[in-house]
Amino acid sequence: MRRLAGVLLLVSGLCVSTQAARADCSAEVDAAFGKLRELSAFRMETTIVNEQGSLRMAVDYLPPDRMHQTVDTGTDAGTVQLIVIGSEAWSNQGHGWAKMPEKFANEVAGQMRQSLAARQHSGTNYECLGEQTFEGKTYLAYRASLPAVHGNTAAEPPPPNVQTVYIDKVSGLPVRNIVTPGDKPDTRLFDGTFQVRDGLKIEAPTTQ
Repeated sequence: MRRLAGVLLLVSGLCVSTQAARADCSAEVDAAFGKLRELSAFRMETTIVNEQGSLRMAVDYLPPDRMHQTVDTGTDAGTVQLIVIGSEAWSNQGHGWAKMPEKFANEVAGQMRQSLAARQHSGTNYECLGEQTFEGKTYLAYRASLPAVHGNTAAEPPPPNVQTVYIDKVSGLPVRNIVTPGDKPDTRLFDGTFQVRDGLKIEAPTTQ
């Protein structure tokens, strides 16, 4: 259960939390993510790569207080799921749905509310890259630097990671959020995709 809560917190932070970049376009990026949170429903799909391997995640959000998260851990743990509705939460770690204890439910529900807060500011300075073509389509692109995570504090720290956010020119919504090592631009540590999910329903699961 703690792992599920930690994964939710991690992705929520990676959506918009960065360090300083070279030029201040943060208002435009903040506005795009704010517009995303104001949708009736949306999905975020991500692939996260770390020293232990990689995991894939799909999170459906139904503001103001509903979420369904599915994580393919890429390990023997298989696929785990989490549903949050209001202050209640349920988890399914491969053996059927079970209601989470109040303490853990309050934790993940609080994280969800924070990630869906209508007015959030990243406190970040993004560099405006202008129009860029990515995977065959043209978007407004923005870039920021992230501190690289490294386990050996005695070693020379690696160059900062690079976050690139692509925003649809017509809708003003974020479409892609990618993090790469500063010295390996073709290696994706985090790859997030955002989709509108009109008509989405998230209901309490049937427990065993």
